[in-house]
Amino acid sequence: MDQLSVMFTVIAAGLLLSASPGPSMAYVLSRSVQFGSAGGLASSLGLAVGGMLHALFAALGLSLVAVKFPWLLQVIKYLGAAYLAYLAYDSLRAAFESETQQASTDVEKTESQASTNLIAREAYWRLFLNGVLIELSNPKTIIFFLSFMPQFVHQHSAMGMFFLSSLIPITAIPADLLAIFAGGIIASRVRSHYWLVRAINIAVAVVLLGIAAMVLFLD
Repeated sequence: MDQLSVMFTVIAAGLLLSASPGPSMAYVLSRSVQFGSAGGLASSLGLAVGGMLHALFAALGLSLVAVKFPWLLQVIKYLGAAYLAYLAYDSLRAAFESETQQASTDVEKTESQASTNLIAREAYWRLFLNGVLIELSNPKTIIFFLSFMPQFVHQHSAMGMFFLSSLIPITAIPADLLAIFAGGIIASRVRSHYWLVRAINIAVAVVLLGIAAMVLFLD
């Protein structure tokens, strides 16, 4: 297979990967609904960094190391499921705190603008870091890099593998932008309806718990 064909094969596989539902899409959508488009963008950037780290691991051959040591895959699987469960808990907590936070808005308005901006920056930084972690522990991404990318290792240098692998997070950009756009629209329409915000966060929590359960029973 020539280089151009390999590149288009990886791009097509990456688009299919990003189009299928998973924790990354659920995370970006839920954070866009909860924090608006800016929160979704911060989350998406974190996912992109996590994807580039996966690309780096593939280029360094760490994916092959994981294949040779099945117990390492088990550890990754349980850590990924645990983190997904934590994110589900975080969504549930957000669901039941949203009304309380809205009720305290009048009190918070007395804070200085600088303090408010600092809180916002800290929130976006946390969303970014959570995005990195969820992508690193994303079982869908891990399985893809372990099962699909190793076939190209012997045909390319480390730099070539990094380039090919980095196409995967790049192909996720359209799906992330769609989730951010949809989440931003939903946020602007339902923010004043506590029960809708709560329902969305609960639905995301259920999805994340379901994915975590699927990960645990993955062979």
